[in-house]
Amino acid sequence: MELEIGRHEPNAESAVGIPVIGSLNGTTGEVWLTYSRLIEQAGASALELNMYEVVTDLHISSAAIEGQLVEVVSELKQYVQIPIAVKLSPFFASLANLAGQLDQAGADGLVIFNRFYQPDIDIATMEPASQAHLSTSDELLLRLRWLAILYGRIRPSLVATGGVATPEDAIKALLAGADAVQVVSAVLRHGPAYFTALRAGLERWMEHHEIVRIDDMRGRASLKDVVDPSAFERAHYIKALHSLKGASGVT
Repeated sequence: MELEIGRHEPNAESAVGIPVIGSLNGTTGEVWLTYSRLIEQAGASALELNMYEVVTDLHISSAAIEGQLVEVVSELKQYVQIPIAVKLSPFFASLANLAGQLDQAGADGLVIFNRFYQPDIDIATMEPASQAHLSTSDELLLRLRWLAILYGRIRPSLVATGGVATPEDAIKALLAGADAVQVVSAVLRHGPAYFTALRAGLERWMEHHEIVRIDDMRGRASLKDVVDPSAFERAHYIKALHSLKGASGVT
């Protein structure tokens, strides 16, 4: 939930009866510090740093971008008392290393991944054309891969976002190691009652597999616990290619 500062009651959580997490997108250190405190004072239970930025400056290095991100987290941890989660993009050369740096900086959670809205090109006008598209299950695979790689190796909680459209998607995210999942597009399609359908689907699956607690399933398909860890590494692509045999005439 993105809080509009000044338009909410001082205690947002008590107003709705469930924990409220503020999502903040900033571009300067001053903005991060100022508005994070305001979100905390508004009653948020936690803060999500929404790092929604595409760096196009040819003179800014990847190390500089990562260093700035880690520095912001480190400073905010000294400035606010509520937990801080970092919503990351997948576009880092060494995402695992960055995750470790954010762990050391004190991040309480990592949200995987930020979903950028990418402009198309209108060939009639020859101009960029922007239109928001809701996510689908097809976008989940990248999230599953990195949840599975990071699970059990870093301290922060892991949250899946993007591509959770069905109960099966949520189950996969938990098996990969997610502590929680974010659902937006599916709720926009089906309405708030869809949360009940997601929960019911998870409960039916757990009952069928005789799993009592979510903790008993979390991470079962992760790099930490899976029988074949190479499934999440490049070497496994040969097996993926073999799965195409016979499909559409592929030999």
